[in-house]
Amino acid sequence: MEVEEQTSVGEVLCGLRNMSYTRAAQRLTISDRRVTKLAFYIRRQGSATGTVTFTIRKVSDDSLINSKEWGDAGDLPTGLAWQEAEFDAPVSVNEEVRISVEFSSGSSGNDVQVAGAVSDVKGGEYFQWYTAAPVWATPAAWDFGYKYTYGEEAPAGGGGGPASLVAAGII
Repeated sequence: MEVEEQTSVGEVLCGLRNMSYTRAAQRLTISDRRVTKLAFYIRRQGSATGTVTFTIRKVSDDSLINSKEWGDAGDLPTGLAWQEAEFDAPVSVNEEVRISVEFSSGSSGNDVQVAGAVSDVKGGEYFQWYTAAPVWATPAAWDFGYKYTYGEEAPAGGGGGPASLVAAGII
């Protein structure tokens, strides 16, 4: 497995909560990769509770490619830390997407905060948030803190091949 990442995470970029920003994402292109895990640098503020979900969405129509419930916001630490979710059914991605944290509960002071860099760390990628309008907005040339893990696509027809035969002790 390999990891693509943007780990410059010195600033809180926004707080996710009901009737405000409900999604925070990095807009980027993923080319021919089977994404297995997402991780973001996030924390809980106050007594936030409710489901936190990590997603991959198409930029073209905002449709969902894959998602995984991370858990309850009340289980997040109050200090910024990497939180990871592994997809139950990893999918191949080959397009411009938003990898995001989604949280629509909470209130001011009781939210999920996301971190990144208030600078353009990775060219061709940028941070966006989803407003109550509802619309995706780009606040500035910022980059969200993320890691995604990806692996090789399984061969068509269930796979096998020499490596699997060696691993199984057949050859």
